[in-house]
Amino acid sequence: MRALLCFVLAALASAQSPDDSERALVAGSREAIIKTGITPAFFDTHFRVLRVVNGPVDRRVVWLLSVGGYEATVNDSVGFYTEGARRLDTHSVAATLSKTFDIERTITRRRARLLMRRCVGPFEGAQVEYRAHGVEGRAALLLTAHSLVPRRRDARARRGSERPETTRVTDEVEAEDEGGEGPVYVLGAVNLVTGECTVGYGRAGPLPPEPARPPRRRR
Repeated sequence: MRALLCFVLAALASAQSPDDSERALVAGSREAIIKTGITPAFFDTHFRVLRVVNGPVDRRVVWLLSVGGYEATVNDSVGFYTEGARRLDTHSVAATLSKTFDIERTITRRRARLLMRRCVGPFEGAQVEYRAHGVEGRAALLLTAHSLVPRRRDARARRGSERPETTRVTDEVEAEDEGGEGPVYVLGAVNLVTGECTVGYGRAGPLPPEPARPPRRRR
């Protein structure tokens, strides 16, 4: 009877240990995020756990930040190093967020989309991100999107033989696109706290081949 009781207790302890380790993982991730600068009160109000992975080679906590009507996911991959006999966790979120602060206000979604359109023109692929941004490396709540820049040969076909005055930046982008394999995208990021928009450029993969045209039938 005693042996059976010991077996049951051992089974219960092993069943509870994963939950305990997951709770420890979440607590460590919470502490790592708070160490970047935000207050515990802000964290507990605006962050909640979406997912916990506690595998032998994959440990991570996925958080959802909800503030000002916006939502963004924050991924924290957890590694470790040893210091003597101690095993200490490392958190990728410390580098992802770098320096954080409590977000007290945000611009409206309508205002954010208007600023994005002014910044990059017609856009697509809009999403909200929370990550380090800018030269100071402070965490920012961002609306990001991209806009396709017309390829140079398409622009030539539209405007015919006439070439209007263009800016030096546009010429450089088009010249780069002429020798590349894919279209150039304008990448925009609108800071949802300050309203500031920053722009970058990226290239997609090669363009798909044009479909073959059927031969014309002679009358």
